[in-house]
Amino acid sequence: MPYAPRQGEDKAYYENKSSDIKTVSDYTGLNFIEVWGLELFEYWGYLHDAVVWNCSLNDAGKDYLEEAYIFSQKEPDRDKLRAKLGGDKNGK
Repeated sequence: MPYAPRQGEDKAYYENKSSDIKTVSDYTGLNFIEVWGLELFEYWGYLHDAVVWNCSLNDAGKDYLEEAYIFSQKEPDRDKLRAKLGGDKNGK
């Protein structure tokens, strides 16, 4: 178990290869073996829901989810842009 605390340093030098499985396990109540037995799309669905749930528990996570939602949009919200910039549908 690697451990070497250093004051003020927040770097991770070791990779946690089971963190996604742990996230799904905590969210679903399944053990690791049961998580490994899930179908791929079922696993990804649970992982998505678990991350969204965990992020929704605090303000920083909610901000992250809002930014992720905005980033994922393909079309602009024209009504909000018009309200912010002024004008109507005819460009006036």
